[in-house]
Amino acid sequence: MKIKFLGTAAAEGVPAIGCKCRVCKLSRALGGRNMRSRSQALIDGELLIEFNPDTLWHSHAYGFDLSEIDHCLITHSHPDHLYLDDIDNFRRDFCHGRERAISFYAAQDGYEKIKEVSLRPWMGGAVEPRLVEAGKAFTVGGKYTVTPIPASHNSDTSPVFYSIGCGGKKILYAHDTGYFPEEAWEILKGEGRFDLISLDCTGCLGLDGHAYVRHMTLSQCLDVIKRMESLGLVDGNTVKVVNHFSHNGGQTYDEMVAAADKHGVVVSYDGLEIEV
Repeated sequence: MKIKFLGTAAAEGVPAIGCKCRVCKLSRALGGRNMRSRSQALIDGELLIEFNPDTLWHSHAYGFDLSEIDHCLITHSHPDHLYLDDIDNFRRDFCHGRERAISFYAAQDGYEKIKEVSLRPWMGGAVEPRLVEAGKAFTVGGKYTVTPIPASHNSDTSPVFYSIGCGGKKILYAHDTGYFPEEAWEILKGEGRFDLISLDCTGCLGLDGHAYVRHMTLSQCLDVIKRMESLGLVDGNTVKVVNHFSHNGGQTYDEMVAAADKHGVVVSYDGLEIEV
């Protein structure tokens, strides 16, 4: 399995709109990996995770064809993960030559929002909403086994994160969530070992003084990794990635790398590709 991190920021992006904080000013000056778009990932060039306002730009920047994408997993219904206006653009009178529907998989609130778009008279069956439920595995595209796992995030967004398996390999994509709730750990016990995990690190090093409940800091990610190790879910060969960064966390890419390297953790950046 191959995962490409198309975007690696929280909702504001880095640098954020109109912001003059230290991280945003320094990121503008340094450029490169310090510049982050909203979080999104692509598995094996075919399974999309999230559909945010940067999706079209990501397809242009990284050269993948949205007309060939048939499946998209949605973690929750916040607009930086589920951008309904662009889902509407799959409408038959705008999107020509594509006969297949694109399936969006989401838990209750996201499902209802996608369904409302899909039922608009001009859509013509172009979008197919699929309801997922935490703990109930399903198959995507005849090859991926996907298990939704309950996330610690705003409950009104029906938040989940995903275990994704294919060909004997397994990836955990865990955004947006705080330290995993106990019901998540119960489900994870049945998932077995992961080859790669990507954990929410919105709070970066947690030096801004905020108490991160619906997201995590590097320290909280390390706590999750430690518990996963104790359960046999990760080991020394598991690639451990932190992702989904906010300028409010207080660190640039380079500053995050200096801290994460000490723990054998990879700091994601836009365009990072890892094969397991």
